[in-house]
Order: sequence, then structure tokens, then C-alpha cells
Amino acid sequence: GGGKGVMMVGDGVNDSVALAGADVGVALGAGADVALDAADIVLVHNDLRDVFAAIHLSKTTFSRIRWNYAYSMGYNLLGVPLAAGILFPCCGMSLPPAFAGLAMALSSVSVVTSSLMLKLYKRPLIPGTCDDDSDDDESAVGSFRPDERWGGWSITRMFK
Repeated sequence: GGGKGVMMVGDGVNDSVALAGADVGVALGAGADVALDAADIVLVHNDLRDVFAAIHLSKTTFSRIRWNYAYSMGYNLLGVPLAAGILFPCCGMSLPPAFAGLAMALSSVSVVTSSLMLKLYKRPLIPGTCDDDSDDDESAVGSFRPDERWGGWSITRMFK
């Protein structure tokens, strides 16, 4: 309950049952075949930073899906009544069918173009790792701390 889920990250034979039982199972690429089969997500490299990048990418993708849905709903809530002639009784204006068809095609093109913007995705910098150029000199190895860039938790100094 509470809207929380369980993510399990593993790479071995002993992890396969937990990977299959978790809400989201993540297997590292060099793991055992049974773990790769049981996981929902398979990361190609054996790098824990990729787990955070996968979470960030999934949040970015879901945000884009919601944006596309809201845009297409708004477009259709406005366009369908105009195409049906809602302005004809009061203003004498109607939308010719060819323009209505063009408007629907442009709606689809705009949603697809918005989705293609995900190709410009850049993985976030993880504070305290070799990806990060900041002078953050924390000595904690494998510690977690809240970070606004992630909207949750980030890893710091996992590898020295």
C-alpha cells in the first residue's frame, strides 16, 4: 500500500527469485542468465549508476507520455467541436472537412515529434562520482543522500 513499490537489483542465480517477485527487477548485464530472464530491466554494464539513470529515464519518459496525453486531449476537445460545426449556429462559421483532416494529422505529427524529443535525453550527473566535475569532497563510500535533481535519492562516492 501507500503507492510505494519494490525494486530489486541483482546479478546472480540467488537473486532471480527476488528479481521475479519485485515490482521492478533490474539485472546487471554480466549476471547469470536466469537473473537476466527474471528481470524486467537488464542493464548492459555492471555499473550501479545505470540504475539511477534508468529510473531517471523512466520518469522522463512517463512525464513525456503525460504531456502528450494532455496535449492531444486538449487539442481534440477543441478541434472536434469545431469540426462538428459548433460555431455555425452563432457565427455562421464551419470548418471544411479537409482542414479538419489536416488538423488531426498535425495533431498526430506534433505528438510523435514530442515523443522523438526523448532522443535528446542526456543521463544526469550523479553527485560525487567520476561523472561529476564538482569539488564535492565527501568521504562516504556508498552513502545515499537526498538530491533535488533526482527528485529522490542519489548515490555519492560509490566508487573511489
